[in-house]
Amino acid sequence: MVPSELLGDALEWLRGLDDAPPESARDRLSDLRARHPRVPMRLLWQREAATDEYHYDLLFPSTEGTVSLAYAPNRTIPWPLRGGQRSGEQLVVRVNGVDMTMERTVTTLDVLLEDTGLARQLVNAALVEQALATRQTDLSDERLQQAMDAFRRARGLLTTEVMRRWMTERGLSHARLEEIVTNEAAVADLRREVVEGRAEEFFAAHRGEFDRLRVIRLRYADPERADAAAALLRDGDPVTLAAQEVLVGLATCRMEANSRDDLVALFGAPAADAREGQVLGPARLPDGGLCVARVLAVEPAVLDELTREFVERRIFDDWLGEQRRDAHVEWFWGSRARTDELTAALRG
Repeated sequence: MVPSELLGDALEWLRGLDDAPPESARDRLSDLRARHPRVPMRLLWQREAATDEYHYDLLFPSTEGTVSLAYAPNRTIPWPLRGGQRSGEQLVVRVNGVDMTMERTVTTLDVLLEDTGLARQLVNAALVEQALATRQTDLSDERLQQAMDAFRRARGLLTTEVMRRWMTERGLSHARLEEIVTNEAAVADLRREVVEGRAEEFFAAHRGEFDRLRVIRLRYADPERADAAAALLRDGDPVTLAAQEVLVGLATCRMEANSRDDLVALFGAPAADAREGQVLGPARLPDGGLCVARVLAVEPAVLDELTREFVERRIFDDWLGEQRRDAHVEWFWGSRARTDELTAALRG
């Protein structure tokens, strides 16, 4: 499965790490990849808390299986023998002297079993990490600087002082920040690779899904009033009704232009083919309020810069959906019945 020449080179490469930190090990991996450019490889590591040393494994995935190669100097414990766990390894956080163990912490993750969207994000992150692990992600100094500038602009970190304070609040070193930025740039490269040359064809096949809908939205606290407003919106003038409801303090009002995806996320399936004059809702908002909307106009989609961004996001999301359907997912908490149901929903 793995050529003997590669195994020899890889073993020699692992011996040469000599407890190098992960940042250095990742940099050195580019040399091994350059010698064997057609072989996908992934580097994993674990820090030994007692000695502050690192143990590394090289993985060589293929369609038939995965080969794992590791090297342990005499001063370290080989991976198969690391079966014991210290009590500290089970602690997640200590607050005012109260220990939160891993067992207690994962019970709070039951929200994942109720929120498929959150579980999907978690699985997607793992799939993206897997895809990136077998790719060369080194950036040139120029490309890294461009990625860093984009990272700062996106978060409003426009001055050195603001940037330094932001890093301090999160406990980030400059090396760790560069790692995060490099990873974001690698994800962007992966997305471009997945969507390359597909946007026009996808848009032509799904044009109606990218229409922009101009709506008037009313927000209520009282369920009965929200139901009554939905009935009135179907027959009356929406602007007049909104003005009356806001004037007497029964509702708040917003005029918006939304993508169909945004409205489907809020109102469900009825928004997928909503037309001018259609009333949507009431729908429950995350903060507990209720929302009712009437579609004022539908603007047919054109493949401009904004729409292209939506199209590319959909293509990438569909690609992730394909990866989830084929993924082997293991949950380490919760009942088997509930986690099987969650996995089925993620694949569906």
